[in-house]
Amino acid sequence: MNIEKLFKKAEKFFGLDDREQEKKENKKEKLSSSLQKKIVSLKKKVKKAKDAVEKEELKKQLAVLKRFFEKLK
Repeated sequence: MNIEKLFKKAEKFFGLDDREQEKKENKKEKLSSSLQKKIVSLKKKVKKAKDAVEKEELKKQLAVLKRFFEKLK
């Protein structure tokens, strides 16, 4: 096996490849953005909800999304 191919495989394996790191960062940013949008949307739904049971369900969903968002940071 060519030494260059070996190095490229090692970089991919250990996550040292710049392109792979950039892709991961882009995915993380997109996920963060979509979570923020969903959190804002759920907050609006909680305010508009009239039924107490519905509000509780939405609040639970909101709490889970907030935890995911905090872990993502």
